Amino acid sequence: IVTAIRALMEFRYLAQAPAITSRSRDNIGAALRKFHDHKQAILDAGLRKGKKRDLDHFYIPKLELIQSVVPSITQAGCLLQWSADTTEHAHIEVVKEPASMTNHHDYDAQVCRALDRDERCRLFDAAICLQTAINDATVDTDEDRDETCEDLESICPQDVLRDLWTANRQSTNFFDVARKESTVNLPPRTIVAGFTAIHLNFNPIHRRQSIDEVARQFQLPDLRAALADYVKREGRAGRGRFHTFGRARQSGRDASLPFSELQIWHKVRLQQKSYHFPDKLGSTFTINAHPPGEDRTWKFGRYDAAILQVDQAHQWPLSGLTEHNVVLVRLIMCPACPKRGHTPWATRALVYAERLDVVYQRGSETEPTTGLHVLQMAKRASGENIGEVFPLDQLRSYAHIVPRFGRVADNRLTHSNSIYGSKNFFLNKYFDKDFFYSISRVL
Repeated sequence: IVTAIRALMEFRYLAQAPAITSRSRDNIGAALRKFHDHKQAILDAGLRKGKKRDLDHFYIPKLELIQSVVPSITQAGCLLQWSADTTEHAHIEVVKEPASMTNHHDYDAQVCRALDRDERCRLFDAAICLQTAINDATVDTDEDRDETCEDLESICPQDVLRDLWTANRQSTNFFDVARKESTVNLPPRTIVAGFTAIHLNFNPIHRRQSIDEVARQFQLPDLRAALADYVKREGRAGRGRFHTFGRARQSGRDASLPFSELQIWHKVRLQQKSYHFPDKLGSTFTINAHPPGEDRTWKFGRYDAAILQVDQAHQWPLSGLTEHNVVLVRLIMCPACPKRGHTPWATRALVYAERLDVVYQRGSETEPTTGLHVLQMAKRASGENIGEVFPLDQLRSYAHIVPRFGRVADNRLTHSNSIYGSKNFFLNKYFDKDFFYSISRVL
């Protein structure tokens, strides 16, 4: 049953892609065939319901229609270009909404009258805005006459109308913010790494907190040792090199460091480019790293998973998980400058991340039924979680992980403690379409 439903989901995601290659077209056909191979399980379980009784068939017009999707793609290209969303939205705006304001008689005349009045109001608002912009630039004194002429010439009607009719709330383009940001702020609050923009709040939660206090608060007993290993690797490899997991801990928990205090943030925002069109903005997600005990709801802490790049030769999102790790972000920090002086380590934000390993299922990277990667926390020989310090700019994407319950789900698990009460997880690739395309490597 799960396989059949998953096949339909993959069919939908793949068919709705804004650009389709021959490879993704073949994947669409394969997903549809998989659904037909397993749909009988839905009927056998009595899950195909009619109004009064169970149905033993799949005679659904819309389901029959999807048989023509792959041939249509071959003949006419991407189906999204034929979307009816535009006409449906227009139907709502010019028919349904005006009709709801009528007395339910003479619909045609009343709808036309409502649209006419709406148009007059819009034109009146546009005229007022244009006239106001001109009046604001006009002055009476001779000394300012030349400046007034320049202001009048600079008034662009298109800009005025755009401000009037476009949405007031628009998503922030962190890629533009990074290009405009001053280099005075250390570490930089907005940076671009590959196809990902990374944004920190200007003010950290804690401007100065001792390393040992941070380790105690976030329950990271090896934080000092991890920072010392990072300093050694960074000094030996040089700035700009990618850091990786896999090395044994080289420093002790009492290691000395060139800094003694940290700045702490509890969240970072990641914004990506669209998978198919890198010139367009994609989704923006927040990665949390809250310590335990600050909130009753999140008494174990609130930590989100992310995709971490560990090899410069493979770029997210086109590479998928190749040379990338799924990690749990435990701490977002930056070494603090001494009160009198400067340290070069204060120019780059860092994260403490714990690695989640992919568990192969019968020789496959994904679990056969769900098509999802199975993850488990990587452990050292001592039984501790494998955690390391990385530059913040190695993060590439938010990742959504969910517990893998098995045959029986633990009823003690909630959204706030499932990370700590579960041993295995699924990497949910369906929470965002661009993430799905990246993990599936549809191009």
